[in-house]
Amino acid sequence: MLGSNWQLSIAELDNYLKYSQNKGKIIDYSANIAIVEFEELHKENYYVNKLMEIQFTLGGCQKIAKIFDFIDIQTIQDAFPLKIEKYQYVERTRKKILNIIDKILVGKNLIFPKAYESMFYAISIYPNLYDEEYYPEVLVKHFLPFLNKELMVCLKQKGAVKALYYKYPEKNIKSGNLNPIFPHIVIKYDLLTENRAEIIFGFTEEGVYIARTFTVDDPNFKKKIDEERPFKEFKSSISPKLSLMMLNFLNLFENRENIKILDPFVGNGTILLLALLQDFQIYGSDIDGIKVKNTIRNLNWLLEVLEEEIPFFINNRILKVDVKELSSYFEQMDGICTEPELGPFYLEKPYYIQAKELFDTKLEPLYNNFFKEAYKILKDKGRICFISPIINTIDGNDVQLNVEKIAEKNR
Repeated sequence: MLGSNWQLSIAELDNYLKYSQNKGKIIDYSANIAIVEFEELHKENYYVNKLMEIQFTLGGCQKIAKIFDFIDIQTIQDAFPLKIEKYQYVERTRKKILNIIDKILVGKNLIFPKAYESMFYAISIYPNLYDEEYYPEVLVKHFLPFLNKELMVCLKQKGAVKALYYKYPEKNIKSGNLNPIFPHIVIKYDLLTENRAEIIFGFTEEGVYIARTFTVDDPNFKKKIDEERPFKEFKSSISPKLSLMMLNFLNLFENRENIKILDPFVGNGTILLLALLQDFQIYGSDIDGIKVKNTIRNLNWLLEVLEEEIPFFINNRILKVDVKELSSYFEQMDGICTEPELGPFYLEKPYYIQAKELFDTKLEPLYNNFFKEAYKILKDKGRICFISPIINTIDGNDVQLNVEKIAEKNR
C-alpha cells in the first residue's frame, strides 16, 4: 500500500527491488497499491521478518500484505454495477465472489489459519483512483457492507462463536468519503494477530487483489522524531518519510553500517536522524553554526530515545562548513543526500523576473559549488539525492534549475 505521493512511492519501490538483495518486480499497480512478485523472498521460512525489514526501510510504503486471490474487474462490475438492471445476474455473480472468498478465508496458509472462538476483521478497500465515481457510489456504499456482512456469516459457519468487524463512521459510508484504515488503527486493534486481520481489497485496472496485511508502518515513531526532537523547523524541514525515500534512492541497501552518507545542508538534521536509524555512518555540515549545533543536539536526543550510547565522533562529523569548501573536510563519501537552499518562502507568488533573478544570482551559484565539491568527495559510482527548487510565478511560468546542465558543467 503506497504513500500519498504514489508516483514517488512506486519509483522508490522499483529502485529497492532492483538494487537490494530482495529482488523482485512490480507486476501491477494503481494510484494506491503496487503488486510485487519476489524472486526468492517468499520461499524463505521466515519471510515475514524480511517483510518487516522492507517496511522499516521504505519511506513510501504504508503496509505490506500477502495476496491470496484475484478477481477480474468485469466480475466485480457485474456483481456491483453503478446501476442494477439484471438482479438475478447480480445475485449469481455475487455468489461467485463469495465462493472465491470462502476458499481463502480459513485454513492452513490462508487469511485466518483456523477458526477461533472470537474473531475480528477490518475491510480496507483501495480503489484504482479515489476520484472515480465507482469508489464512493459502489465500493463504499455497497461492496463494503456486503463484505462485512457476508464474511461475518462465513466465519461463524466455519466455527467462530463470535465474529465482529471494524465499523467505519456511518456518515463517511453514506457520503462515500472514506479512507481505508490507517496503520495506527491496525496497531491499535491488534490486526496482525492470528484471530484478527485487516483484509485488503486492492483495485487496479485489471481487477481486485484480496490480501491480508502482514506488517505496517509505525507512524507514531516517525511522528515522535518529527515533533518531539528538541530543535525543529516545520516550515522548512522535510518529512521523515521523504528523508527515507531520498536515502533509498542512493541505492545503498547492504552493509549500511559501513556506508558513509553526507548531508552538506543539515538544517536541523532530519535526513541524518533517519540515516542514523538506518545504520549509516553519518556526516553533515552547514554554513549556519546554529543549525550545526541543533543537529548535533537532535542526534544526541535520538540516541537517548533509542537508549544507545552517544558516540564521541558525532561532534567531529557534523561541522560548520561552507559548501564551497566541502572537499577540505570530507572525502570518499558513498552517497550525498540533502535539501539545499530552496529560496525564500513567498507569501504571494512572485513575478517571473523576481524568481529568475533569485535563481541567477543566488541559487544557481550555490548549486554550482555544491556539484563541484560533490564530484570531488564522492566515490566512483556514488550517487546524490537532493531536492531542487521550483517556483510558481504570478505570470504563470515556473522557474527551476537545469540540474543536468549544472551537474555536467561541474564534473
